[in-house]
Amino acid sequence: MPVETRYFRSDTHAVNGLTAYQLKTVNSVTLTSVSGDYQWWGIRVFVRHADGAEEEVTAGTPVAQVFVTAAGWYSATWNCPSKALSPTDAIVVRLYNASSSTGPWTLKREWITEQLNAQSLDASTWTVYYNFDVREAVIDYIATTFVFRHGSDTYNSRIEGFAWTPVPVGIPRFLVDSLSTVIVNV
Repeated sequence: MPVETRYFRSDTHAVNGLTAYQLKTVNSVTLTSVSGDYQWWGIRVFVRHADGAEEEVTAGTPVAQVFVTAAGWYSATWNCPSKALSPTDAIVVRLYNASSSTGPWTLKREWITEQLNAQSLDASTWTVYYNFDVREAVIDYIATTFVFRHGSDTYNSRIEGFAWTPVPVGIPRFLVDSLSTVIVNV
């Protein structure tokens, strides 16, 4: 069972009909960011099938929530449950922002893994690391913007503890049949 660190990369790819930022085990090198007006941030997790259908792994509300008060690093955990997968499934992680821990939540960004060739997403504790900048502007009042940063060595926002089980590697049926034939003919 691989237990991985998955990085919120700054480049995109298309998997199972969804074009989103890459969620991979190697980080990208170029910083990118997305801003929100509120201090609460969290993620929701989905399984995306080859036909584009999705099943939510979280329960409809963002998990691994953080409350941002200043620029810097924040982390939170989520207990990922076990979920059966098909080999062509991918995992989607969506980032949300809200004015309170109960919402309403606004989608800010989404990431997707490659097709995992997995039989399951395994029960494990995910630790999500977020990096934020906080910017203030004076218009008629002081407006604060919260900026989630990701995709570079310095701002390597990520998920640690991403666990899954690969599809077992076996001997293909046609190979077994061929070997049986050879043994019989010997």
